[in-house]
Amino acid sequence: MVLVFASCAVPVSAADDAETTLHLLTEENHPYSYTDTSSGEVTGTGVGIVREIMAQSGVSYSIQSLPWQRAYRRAQSNANTCVFITNRTPAREPLFQWVGPLLEGGWAVFKRPDSTAMIDTPKDLQRYTVVGKSGSASVDDIEEQAGIKVTRTVNDETAAKMLFHGRADFWVSGVIDAPLAAKAANLPAPALALLWKKADLSMACSKATDPDLIARLNAINSSLDALRKSILARHGGEVGKQN
Repeated sequence: MVLVFASCAVPVSAADDAETTLHLLTEENHPYSYTDTSSGEVTGTGVGIVREIMAQSGVSYSIQSLPWQRAYRRAQSNANTCVFITNRTPAREPLFQWVGPLLEGGWAVFKRPDSTAMIDTPKDLQRYTVVGKSGSASVDDIEEQAGIKVTRTVNDETAAKMLFHGRADFWVSGVIDAPLAAKAANLPAPALALLWKKADLSMACSKATDPDLIARLNAINSSLDALRKSILARHGGEVGKQN
């Protein structure tokens, strides 16, 4: 489903912007971005911030919810296309132009509340079975840091089930999204075993997008701290999957 929103803001360069439409891609990832079942609109904390950036820019745009891997590939290959919420990592940095941070999160390792296993660094995971969501930058990062192979799952709910059913010792996920995913799977909240990195959660745009437009979107985003706090307060400070 594609939702197109017209903006009432006056753009800096109306002639150029009239010919530009940004195609903004996201995924079903509560509370960052999800389809409201009552209205059919894509909404969420990240969506709210992105909508405000686009409204102030005066550029026409569409928002479409897709599976993460498909959205990520399109943002790499298609001009005037962006994907959010995206972890801005050193490996991804040269692949896109970036607008952000939209929000800040963190990467963590979780265990079952009754587990006595202890870790102090990612390398301590080498003697354990670790699970994480496929396509997550946090999983890629900890594999490199720890020198391990993480068992990949289709989503965090499946990872939570593997952890609590004894098929994994640790679970790699976002700081607060792990408890949310566990709750969605009707499981207890996991215990935090290690917080190893803060995350810059941004919008990743095709390299073929106008750099001047990216600069303008970044300037607008930098002025939205009050809006960020308001949106997060309405959503209870929740954080979703940090891809």
